[in-house]
Amino acid sequence: MLLNSIWVSVIPEEFITGGIVLWLIILLALFCYSLIIESLLCCVKQTKLTWIKSWLQPLHVLVSAMPLLGLLGTIIGLLDTFSALSSNASLTISDAIGKALLTTQAGLLVAIPAMIMLWKLTRMVEEQERIYAS
Repeated sequence: MLLNSIWVSVIPEEFITGGIVLWLIILLALFCYSLIIESLLCCVKQTKLTWIKSWLQPLHVLVSAMPLLGLLGTIIGLLDTFSALSSNASLTISDAIGKALLTTQAGLLVAIPAMIMLWKLTRMVEEQERIYAS
């Protein structure tokens, strides 16, 4: 019981109310960012070009999935909101919809910088290929 209360006090309420979809977005973002940063470092050092090229397409797909996961979380949150409203009329709709939109915000917040970094990585790989080709 004590351990449970410690976790609740350590973890912000937004992570708990965001549900499993928010955790999936966070895990996917950590995975993508670690690969992107490692690839950028390898590109700067001019090593592992084949490894980087092999991960470019999967990274594009995974980064594109982050905002879609956010939308999925919002739909799930809205469905939960409407089911709660049907059974409890005293629930404020603005607070419930605000919590439902949290996953969309999280998906966009992690996806937009990742897309920019991935665009830069793609340009660096293309530049290195031009250098090696000539």
